[in-house]
Amino acid sequence: MDEIKTLTDFQYDALKEVGNIGMGQASTSLSKLMNKPVNISLPDLKLVPLLQLSQLVKNEDHVVGIIQELNGDEHGFLLLLLSKGSAKHMIKLMLGSVEETDAFDEMEESVLKELSNIMNGTYISALSDFLGISIGLSIPFKVYDMSDAIINQIVGLMISEVNYVLLLKTEFKIDSEKIDGAILIFTDSLSLSKMLDAINRLLDR
Repeated sequence: MDEIKTLTDFQYDALKEVGNIGMGQASTSLSKLMNKPVNISLPDLKLVPLLQLSQLVKNEDHVVGIIQELNGDEHGFLLLLLSKGSAKHMIKLMLGSVEETDAFDEMEESVLKELSNIMNGTYISALSDFLGISIGLSIPFKVYDMSDAIINQIVGLMISEVNYVLLLKTEFKIDSEKIDGAILIFTDSLSLSKMLDAINRLLDR
C-alpha cells in the first residue's frame, strides 16, 4: 500500500518555491512572446489521491489538455489543463485573433503546445535544478475531451500504478484579466518517493 498521504510543510514550501521560480521564468517568456506584461502565479498546490482528482478538476464542458511525458529520473506525465474558454482566450492574446468554434486549427494547436512547453518546461527545469535530479519532457500533444476522459487516458498510458497526483493551480494575469488553469503531475509511487526524498535531503544541507 502507498504510505504517502500528504505533503509535509517543508515539502509543500519547497515545491511552492520551485513553482514560483518556474512560473517567474514562464512569465518572462510569455511577456516577450505576447509583448505585454504577463504574471503567472501558483495559488495552491496539493498532493491528491487519484480517486479524488476528478472532482477537483471537474468541468461540465470539454477541456483542453496538453500532455507531456516525463523521462530521466522521474517517470510519468505532465498535464496542462485549461477550459475551452481559457484556451481560446490565451490563443487570442497570443495571436490577436481566434476561431470562434469548438475545434482548434493547426495554428491554435501550435500556440497551445508552445504554451505547454513554456509552462511545463520552466517548472520541470526549476524542479530538476533545485533537487539535483535529471528530468526531461517529451514533445507535447493536445487532447480535447472531458476532464475525466483525459485523466483516464493518462492513467492508461502509465506503466506503473498511480495513487497520487501533484496538482498545481495556476493563475494568469494579463491586461488585468485573470485566467485559471492547472498543471497536474502523474508519477508512479517510486518516482514520487524519489522526488520527495530529494526534497527531504535538502533539510540536511
